[in-house]
Amino acid sequence: MQRWLDDADKQAVSEAATTAAAEDLQCEQNVKRLTGYSKIGPLAESAKACETESLLPLKMTLTAYIADQQQSGNIISASVFLRRMADNSWININPEHVYHPASLLKVPEMITFLKKAETEPGLLEQKVLFKAPYRDLPTQYYSAKTLQPGHSYTIKELFHFMIVYSDNNANVELFARMDLAQFSSMYRAMHLTVPNMTDYSYQVGPKDYSRFLELLFNASYLSPQASEFAAELLTETTFKDGLVKRIPKNTIVAHKMGEWGDGITVELHDCGIIYLANNPYILSVMTRGTDMQHLSDVIANISQMSYEVMSSPSFNSPALATQ
Repeated sequence: MQRWLDDADKQAVSEAATTAAAEDLQCEQNVKRLTGYSKIGPLAESAKACETESLLPLKMTLTAYIADQQQSGNIISASVFLRRMADNSWININPEHVYHPASLLKVPEMITFLKKAETEPGLLEQKVLFKAPYRDLPTQYYSAKTLQPGHSYTIKELFHFMIVYSDNNANVELFARMDLAQFSSMYRAMHLTVPNMTDYSYQVGPKDYSRFLELLFNASYLSPQASEFAAELLTETTFKDGLVKRIPKNTIVAHKMGEWGDGITVELHDCGIIYLANNPYILSVMTRGTDMQHLSDVIANISQMSYEVMSSPSFNSPALATQ
């Protein structure tokens, strides 16, 4: 793999790390708690408000790579958020750019149903008859299995099609039955702006979207059992052209992709939890360009570069094991 740091860049990284170390002493702890509870305050987020000094070399590498891909014309923009779960250390690259979430919204939709099921036993086993494919669905560059007309599916089975295959027919069936008040309540509880689901101009950045992955990993909104179910389902996704493309094949990744296009530009995103032994981390990559294959390669390369750093001995800590 190509290396992106020359001697001048390494010196810049060293100087930036020295400055960051001094600033880190003054960096406040950012604590956010889920709202809507009267006797408890589950953690929504707890991390330093500043990016982490030890991750600055990786940020420099990824920033240089993204700039190179922009200059080559392979992408218009790319943004990256990475959080190491052992100590909540993080970096955020190009946060000024936001993107159309598209199928990424299928994850908060699933979370909404799972939350509702906590007070409505049997909800996930309710059956839905799929009559026929829906018209005017967004064209999918990456497509897999879809629902079969005339078949009945439980809500849980619709989850499988919506998450694993990113099937838009399953998404329509679920969205029609989703509790929008519960959906909005979840966003407000997380201190996030509630999206207008009929507003196709709605956009989001990778840091805010990563909050849903943190919610599942920390089991801070759903029960541990429901959080485990959702994360396990995300490990089964059939999309292999992003985060998982160039990292070791035995690495477990719970992730969701999203794609969008308007006939001129296209976007491709892949956001997930990489279960690196003793060092799980969240990596969310959002990209915009004119060619899906270029965007896929950029996501794969960013994931590979991140994996190489996160799997290095200096980051391989037994502080947090999930396997």
